[in-house]
Amino acid sequence: MKNILIIEDDKHLNKGLSIALEKNYGVISTFSISESKKHINDSDLILLDMNLPDGDGLEIIKYTREISTIPIIVLSAIDLESYIISAINLGADDYLTKPFSLGILEAKINRAFEKINSDDLTIYKKDGIDFNFSENKFSVDGVNFDLTRTEIKILYVLIKNKGQVLTKETLFDLVWGIDDEFIDQNTLSVNISRIRNKLKPYDPIETVFGVGYKWNF
Repeated sequence: MKNILIIEDDKHLNKGLSIALEKNYGVISTFSISESKKHINDSDLILLDMNLPDGDGLEIIKYTREISTIPIIVLSAIDLESYIISAINLGADDYLTKPFSLGILEAKINRAFEKINSDDLTIYKKDGIDFNFSENKFSVDGVNFDLTRTEIKILYVLIKNKGQVLTKETLFDLVWGIDDEFIDQNTLSVNISRIRNKLKPYDPIETVFGVGYKWNF
């Protein structure tokens, strides 16, 4: 059974979520940053409030992404675009503003787990390119390099759809799992540019002007 870690200091909401979800999942209920950090490695998905008694939920996103790639769905009353962008860029997979529909939340949880189950690409090797997505190890011509969480997701989606042109809208949905209205339009192009620089001398990402991108290697 999949375990969902709830990080929410509102006791009534925390309890309500726990009762609703424990029918289908194991639930770990926590109320603070310090308490939740003890349970991340035992969890398969995180539901994260941002206003916590001992700090900002952005800290949890940063901490989690240092040790895990499990999905993070933010549940927050903060609806500022800049804040949502910060959470997504740090590695949150989705963002729901309060109040939210339990049905929509459950649909997003199911979608997050379906994405994990469909992820069957672990190793990609061709010529001097050697990627191991399961261990987050990447090298070009024997030289290792690091990728951010977002760069890994973009690279994974492009390779998994090799030869297909992916529109910017499709990439926003598959990489960030959120409506592109919440993402700075330059975010995608900046990340693609960073990936290209790390893959030199190879240039496997084709820009299809006015449409999107395609992996051609």
